This record gives sequence, C-alpha cells and structure tokens, in this order.
Amino acid sequence: MPTSAAPRPRAVSEGPSLEASLIATVAPVMRHLVAHARRRQAWSELTYQQYNVLRIIDTQGPQPQAEVARWLLVTAPVVTRLASTLADAGLVERRTDPKDRRAVHLALTATGRRRARAMRRDLLQAAHELLEPIPEERRAAVGAALEELQVLLPEHSARR
Repeated sequence: MPTSAAPRPRAVSEGPSLEASLIATVAPVMRHLVAHARRRQAWSELTYQQYNVLRIIDTQGPQPQAEVARWLLVTAPVVTRLASTLADAGLVERRTDPKDRRAVHLALTATGRRRARAMRRDLLQAAHELLEPIPEERRAAVGAALEELQVLLPEHSARR
C-alpha cells in the first residue's frame, strides 16, 4: 500500500548559493542602514536594540516585557535593562499587570511614539539612499522578492 510521505527537504550547499547570499547580505544591509540613520538627531544616544523595543510597542501596542523579549530573541533580563533605559529617558512607561504583579507591560509615552516614528523615517531615508542607484525595474524585482520572503515568515500574520 503506497504511503504519501512528505517531500524531503533539498540539501543546501555551503558554497555560493541564494541561501548563502541571503545570510551574507541581510546583516550587513541592516548595519549600513543603522549606521546612516544614527547620524540623525532622532537616534542620538539610542541603540538599534532600543529602537526595536520602541518599534515593537509602536506597531503592536503595549506589550509584556516577556513578549518583547520573544520578538527580539533575547532574554527577559536584556529587555528589563533596555526598558529601564527607555523609561529613564521618558520614552516608555512600565505598568504592572494587575492580574499578575510579576508581569510588566511596556507602553510608549507620547515622546516615545514620536521618537520611534522619527527613527523609522531615518531608517527609511537611509534605505532610499541605498536603493536609489538601482534601476527602477531591478528595484521592483528586489521589492517583489522581499515581499515573497516576508510572507514566508511564520510570524508575518501575527505582526501585520
């Protein structure tokens, strides 16, 4: 009796490949964008990790610290330190969950929301400057490929 087995995943070469190119490109592109964005006022004295805390709360609404840690792929103590710095700067508020006093929720202040959005604009401007030399038809292809990748991410539907 035939069985329907799941297809075996294709073996991935460690040499030059699309997969290797993706891995080799994503982090340097982000480093480049952040380095250029950091030249602008909104980024003064804040790190990319702190920006990501602000971005998550801005796009997802108030979040438990543990959830922010999950999104950032870091431990809870890392987010506690980040949140302390951001709270001291007046960018986030920490709120104790009345149902579980051990849980702390993070919410943006009005200043934090403005700062997160200014930082995002700075990153978008840096991305625009990076992509500008690419001919329009190739830019469209890059955009389409990025959209395809984004849809494949398991957290895509939860984050949009």
